[in-house]
Amino acid sequence: MPQFGMHMGLRYDIIGEYASLLFAVLLLIFISLTKPKKSKSFKFLVLGTVVSVFATATQIMIVEVASNVETYYDRNSFTALLVLFLVLYLFILILIFNYVNLLSEKRLKKKSVIVMLYVLVATIYFAGVIYQVAMKNLYFVRTDGIDISHFTRFYCVAGIVCVLICTFACFLRRRYVSRIVIRAALILLPVELVFLVAQIIARHSIFTGATYVMPLVILYQLFHSNPYDEETGCQNLSALESKFLTNTRRGRIFYLAYIDFPQITDSSFTPDYDGLTVEMARVCREIERISNKIFLYRVNFGTFVSVIETKERSDAENYAEHIRDILDNFHERTEEHIHYFLGVCGDSRRFAAVGNKWSQLFMWYMREQKLKDGENVYYFANGRDFREFDEVFKIEQALMDIRVKMDPEDERILCYAQPIYSVEKDEFRSAEALMRLTIDGKMIPPDAFIQIAEKNNCIHALTVIMMHKVCKALEKLSEEYDFDAVTINCSTADFTDKTFYKEIMDIIHSYKVDQKMIRLELTESMMADNYEAVKHNMDMLNKEGIQLYMDDFGTGYSNLERVVDVPVQTIKFDKSLLYKSIQDDRVDDIITYMIEFFKKNGFVTLVEGVEDETQKKFSIDRGFDYIQGYHYAKPAPIENLGKYFTKKRMTSIT
Repeated sequence: MPQFGMHMGLRYDIIGEYASLLFAVLLLIFISLTKPKKSKSFKFLVLGTVVSVFATATQIMIVEVASNVETYYDRNSFTALLVLFLVLYLFILILIFNYVNLLSEKRLKKKSVIVMLYVLVATIYFAGVIYQVAMKNLYFVRTDGIDISHFTRFYCVAGIVCVLICTFACFLRRRYVSRIVIRAALILLPVELVFLVAQIIARHSIFTGATYVMPLVILYQLFHSNPYDEETGCQNLSALESKFLTNTRRGRIFYLAYIDFPQITDSSFTPDYDGLTVEMARVCREIERISNKIFLYRVNFGTFVSVIETKERSDAENYAEHIRDILDNFHERTEEHIHYFLGVCGDSRRFAAVGNKWSQLFMWYMREQKLKDGENVYYFANGRDFREFDEVFKIEQALMDIRVKMDPEDERILCYAQPIYSVEKDEFRSAEALMRLTIDGKMIPPDAFIQIAEKNNCIHALTVIMMHKVCKALEKLSEEYDFDAVTINCSTADFTDKTFYKEIMDIIHSYKVDQKMIRLELTESMMADNYEAVKHNMDMLNKEGIQLYMDDFGTGYSNLERVVDVPVQTIKFDKSLLYKSIQDDRVDDIITYMIEFFKKNGFVTLVEGVEDETQKKFSIDRGFDYIQGYHYAKPAPIENLGKYFTKKRMTSIT
């Protein structure tokens, strides 16, 4: 067993070496468990840690021999151990220098220059080793042990030279090194220097391992755990969240700048990744140099968020203009002329209370609203932008809560309906169910929330809840009134799920409703995404007696062959076709032909959007079977349909 400072005679305290060995082994274990990104600099860190384990173990063996001369000492073996450690130590110094070089944007890229530099350093180092061995200066054998102070002094001096070179390199390349690396160097390098000097002075304590294991542990924690992106020298979203919370708690006012390169994040554009990474790192350094109040965080390869710590809007605008100039230069000097979007979020008093997630979503919303293809865009948000997005955010949060709860009785989903007029029977025979959303007592129309629901995968939950609400309403309406059916709109996500038909039928069967009174509307564009799945659901629903409507016919490209091929009973013409046909005789001829074509092939025709007498007369003259629009009735709660349908005749038993 090792004796920490308890040797008889010449004593060496090596508890520091054992601690260093333990930390190096633990670091390797953490690396294997966390599996960080295997970048070039990370590979040097891992290799340096492995070499550190062997170097520290070798140092422990050296001290044990030096403290137990009579038991372990052999001149040739001991000299070999010293030389082995010196070789490993040089290897560690080279790896650390390589690591520092890779943390800079402007790196030594010519391999021939690097090789010549290493050969020169190694030659000088080993010349010193050979000289010390030849002159027998590395150690002195005494009666009470071996004095290895000359040995430790030699490699510590080499370590001090490496520290000075790394310090000089960081200073020389300070324009190309990220702020966090500079700050780490300002703390780490002086501490390393102190440790090496202390090792030279401390003749009977050996803690050399700490001089290289400690920096490796710190470098791993700073640059290879989650908070740091070593490619661009920026911290990531976890660090942004921490910065946001810290500033909020301390009452600091700050602005957020959203920097995005749409060609990279949105398209199939495949740039030179390595070259572009260097360019982006250069942009990041230039932005950081504007002010020490600017902190940069990387979201993904082409998106960054900057925190600007300032109280005055004028200062924030000034900083934003500087950022804009840097991005303009980036656009000009890149071969692909990469465009950018720079959006600045107003001061934190507007958004700190709602949190970092809200602010990030707001910046994404800004990008979606203000981005122009093929242009560089700079936008500084105002109060109106915040108010508009706040509505969007509230809708999104409500929809996600609705999706999680999946409550058929959810009061936030309102079921409205618009009656549909039958030309042949001169009465209302059906209606279209229309969804409404209410948040904090405010009615939200479909145009404002359907797209948000689709983006957040909430649309299916809305369809299911609407199906429950319609079936429940039909139970009561069908007892008193005579009508044919109520139609419900479905989304692409619904019909591309091959089990959708079964879910619909299970809901209908859970109520006392004739399934023929439920009809579903879908658009032709839905079939373009997954035609086989959509047609499968349509076939299965049709077998169950559920009639299907082709909604919005005439918008975009309409494929008559496909429409005829699927089991649809009713063709619903979009109002845009109606308006165009009234104004243009050529469109009128096309509409007339299509109505005749569909009727000839057994389809029912319906036109929507009829708002005045002229449109009503035109629709009847052209032969539409059903008409829907404000001219007949506006959407109202589904319970109000009784005002439009005919009451059933009650039969009495005498």
